[in-house]
Amino acid sequence: MPFGPFTLQWRPPTPNPPSPSPLPSGLTRTYIPTPSGPLELLCALPSAPTSLPPLFFAHGGFGCASVWIPYMQFFSAKGYPCYAVSYRGHGGSWYPGFLGLYFTSRGSMAGDLVAGIEAVEGMEGRRRGEGEKVRVVLVAHSAGGALSQWVLGKGLVRVRGFCMFAAVPGFGSWSCYAFWASSALPNFVYRCFHSRYLLATTKQVKDPFFTASTPWSVVQALERLLSPYESMLWAMQALFPIVTGPDVIQSIVGWKPKQPTKSNAGKKAGIVSRLFVLAAEFDVLCTPFVLLDAAKRYRTAFLDCVRLKKLDGVSEDSVDTASDESADCNGVKFEIVKGVAHHLQNHVEWEKGAEVLLDWVKEID
Repeated sequence: MPFGPFTLQWRPPTPNPPSPSPLPSGLTRTYIPTPSGPLELLCALPSAPTSLPPLFFAHGGFGCASVWIPYMQFFSAKGYPCYAVSYRGHGGSWYPGFLGLYFTSRGSMAGDLVAGIEAVEGMEGRRRGEGEKVRVVLVAHSAGGALSQWVLGKGLVRVRGFCMFAAVPGFGSWSCYAFWASSALPNFVYRCFHSRYLLATTKQVKDPFFTASTPWSVVQALERLLSPYESMLWAMQALFPIVTGPDVIQSIVGWKPKQPTKSNAGKKAGIVSRLFVLAAEFDVLCTPFVLLDAAKRYRTAFLDCVRLKKLDGVSEDSVDTASDESADCNGVKFEIVKGVAHHLQNHVEWEKGAEVLLDWVKEID
């Protein structure tokens, strides 16, 4: 067997960007021009015109737009326009050199995410012929979730809904890496400080991303999509808090009271939850405990924004200040998807997470 570092890739792909891979029926690929290089954008549009909001999927570390293909097919069949971007050094986008990506900052990655969202806003506006900007529903996974929170916190984009999809919380992420605490240093040295030192084998991909019962063929399908190397700086910059909470809440638009129902007669109807913290039952990285804590922090942030009158269309009179940890309350929904792990969108049972996500998207529509 080759010595540790020689099993990994140290150079950009040739050609650069890589030759496009085949896509399933119903999906198309385009490229977003940026000053640094072209970014891959996958699109899955409904067969008929629709007024439903576009969904924008953001991948995590080592991921790419293609990890979202099952969800894009699922949601486009339900009438939702779907888009997914690959940041630089991922998927079919342009690749910096090994060291260039190694030290690529969160700000540069965020620029790619913003470029993708702005491109989709323009595409959807032209497709619909609408004068106003079409806001996306942002669904962001893992480290892409932390990146998205930073982008929202800085006010670089505004969205009509935000799902933290097994996402690294923006309040500090040390706990998300506890799973690797004992193996990180020896692997880092053995792989000669390569950025993919913890995902160098199929077993290393399976253990943090999938359940024990997941077939190896499913793991290998994701493994083939993973980037050969990654930015180390991007992950390190999210170890400490990068958002306050209210800064993210204020970049989500369209807050409104829920419609009254017989079940809540005589009570405050509450607010439609435009922030959804979705956890996977067997996630060993962004654990349900960690994400419940994030949901609580965002609920507190939402109430602070309401009290300070920072959100249009929302008053204290309409807020239900329920404290049930599992409740859909205070502008934030929290739910655990049973039976799956961190890469729940790539599990055999990927529909479990898709159905839960669909229920929420319908609520904010």
